[in-house]
Amino acid sequence: MAIFANNWSGRLRYAPSLNVAILLATVVTFGLAVSYASASIRTPMDKQALIYMRPRPANSKIIVYSAFMPFFTILQSGLDLSLYFLISLHPLYSLAISSLYFIGWLVQWSIWMHCEITSIGSSNAGKGETCWQVNLDHRQNSKIPFRSSEGVVNGRVVLGAVVIALYVAYFVMALLAVMRNRRGGGKSMKLGPSEMR
Repeated sequence: MAIFANNWSGRLRYAPSLNVAILLATVVTFGLAVSYASASIRTPMDKQALIYMRPRPANSKIIVYSAFMPFFTILQSGLDLSLYFLISLHPLYSLAISSLYFIGWLVQWSIWMHCEITSIGSSNAGKGETCWQVNLDHRQNSKIPFRSSEGVVNGRVVLGAVVIALYVAYFVMALLAVMRNRRGGGKSMKLGPSEMR
């Protein structure tokens, strides 16, 4: 099948090593996300912050909020690495996946920034509508929920930004490989009669 043809040539053949970096950064991010979710579930609601009257979401929603993109990125990166080494992953597939996951991570990271870094501890006016963390009991003069640590929150946000940057680099390398193949520098991207079966 042409989607798995070997079209990574020259220096671009090292592009899947970016997938290894994405996988490693995401595994650490997933660990931090699970730690944050666990701490958020155990943190009591702040009695004074209940002016927003926003109840704590279900535990499953907190876990999805914290670990959705890291979990699926681990699965996708593992699959991509397996496909690359077993069947030789096509750059066009990598181009599509990297753009999709870039958008997903950008949305996830934006939500983390909005709800965990910029809203808590600053003016919370209107934030109770979108961010349930506003109603958690916080440490004195801190934006971090009582049972969590700043290292977990900040580490997850920083690693999220690293994953976004790695997906941009992966997208660029896949785009260069696709352009090289279209110019004739690699194997043709069209299916031949023997590949159509």
